[in-house]
Amino acid sequence: MEGCLVVNASGKSGGFVMMWKEGTKVEIKSYSYNHIDSLIQVENENPIRFIGFYGNADPNNRKSSWDMLKRVGSSVKEKWIIGGNFNAILDNSEKEGGRRKPQALMDDFRAVVDELSLVDLKTDNGWFTWVNNREGTAMVKERLDCFLISASDVASFPFIETKVIRQSNSDHDAIMLDTKG
Repeated sequence: MEGCLVVNASGKSGGFVMMWKEGTKVEIKSYSYNHIDSLIQVENENPIRFIGFYGNADPNNRKSSWDMLKRVGSSVKEKWIIGGNFNAILDNSEKEGGRRKPQALMDDFRAVVDELSLVDLKTDNGWFTWVNNREGTAMVKERLDCFLISASDVASFPFIETKVIRQSNSDHDAIMLDTKG
């Protein structure tokens, strides 16, 4: 990879990396423990605004994550893609095992996605990206990591694909976005 930016974990929580290939110009606009905001210029195309995102793991503090996305979203003029660990699910089909998620938490996430006119990019392989690493009926799997794209930009990426990359040393699998196919 030509370049990368790493936001370190705090203990066993958080941390993510954004990497890009040679020939891709990336301007980092800002970053924090919860996000990397970048402008990506690929060859002779219009720039893409990409946000690497880490949603607050504490459900009581997740509103601050959604507020940050709304603030950034209000200023985006470019094609817009967000990817990362949202620490939230849109509905119970994104969870297997354990207790059901509170409907209010899913509704809050769905409201942000709807307000920002985002579309969920489904993965080509696999579904769940997090597992609690327990056995039998105690095992819980969730789709916490994903990519969202502005609904008005979907047609601009006819060959876009996302993949789950299995990890052996983490409870989260990596996700990858390919805008060229």
